[in-house]
Amino acid sequence: MTLFSAKSIGLYSLVIGGAIGFFNVVTSYGEANLKAPILVTGNYLITAQNLPDCLQQKQLILKIQQSGRYLNASLSTDRQPSSSSDDTRPTFSGRLQDRQLDLIGLLPTNICPQGSQLQISGSVVTTDSKTVKEPNKPNPDRKLQGQLRSIDQDNQKGRSVNFIGIRQQSTRSTSSD
Repeated sequence: MTLFSAKSIGLYSLVIGGAIGFFNVVTSYGEANLKAPILVTGNYLITAQNLPDCLQQKQLILKIQQSGRYLNASLSTDRQPSSSSDDTRPTFSGRLQDRQLDLIGLLPTNICPQGSQLQISGSVVTTDSKTVKEPNKPNPDRKLQGQLRSIDQDNQKGRSVNFIGIRQQSTRSTSSD
């Protein structure tokens, strides 16, 4: 039995050719059909009319963290993150799918002492053509538009308010390790 017989070379060629062919099919499918979701990570200044009572007269910042299509967010009343871990801990969770985002969670007690549940539904809106070419790059022209729906814990009444979230420029520099 020799190592380089016609049967061995034929078998090795078939196995290697099959692996390369399978790799090409999977790669072609991935490039054509698998797209990363649009990047929405960042801080958004929320502007809305007729907010719930505990949110009136406050400048609201929605801080979104993204991992693929899954989102975590926190709501604060100032531009600078506070030193308290309770204020910066994400209190909302949700998903991003086809430029539509849905978040739900409890309002922090430092913002609404009565502890209301808040649902945020909206879409990612862009004003430039750069986003179409590079959807996964940070873009200051990206904004959120949708509805805030508060649900009071005591009487389960809900109220919807239209909002616009303008992306804020990051004041913190990012470093690559």
